Amino acid sequence: MLCPYCSFENIVGADTCDSCSQDLTSLENHGPKSNMEQSILDTSLAHLGPKIPVMVSPDISVENVITILQENHIGCVLVGSSDRIVGIFSERDALNKVAGRFKEVAPQPISRFMTSDPESLDANTPIAFAINEMSVGHFRHLPVTYKGKLEGVISIRDMLQFLSSKYPELIQAS
Repeated sequence: MLCPYCSFENIVGADTCDSCSQDLTSLENHGPKSNMEQSILDTSLAHLGPKIPVMVSPDISVENVITILQENHIGCVLVGSSDRIVGIFSERDALNKVAGRFKEVAPQPISRFMTSDPESLDANTPIAFAINEMSVGHFRHLPVTYKGKLEGVISIRDMLQFLSSKYPELIQAS
């Protein structure tokens, strides 16, 4: 049984991955699936075309990061390097950690306000697993790796665009 998180080949029926210790019990077959369920289980994150992330140093100022988000019309930056991501700073972090005290925190390093050690998934991971991770973790952006190297970033918007293009009947005209 191939682990959807790290692509390690486990023995069939394993409850957890021997490599990354992720829970594999949700992979058990529970009967027929709808077309949508099947497509998000069969389609990998690579199909979403992860965007090349904007990377910043942990010591860059909050003010500079906010400017980068605005100028690039993006929802997050990754903190660190392509070899080692130490954090992520998103528009949600800006609202929850910076808003209302911008003048006070603007010169401080982004490392004080970022979310440390963000979750990431391999590009071969099914979209369904990313939706679950993002829902459980309450985040909207997810770094995507391939063979341990940073590949890009996906957002919940990428998944919604995939679903709306594949299933246009779900979108109702107002």
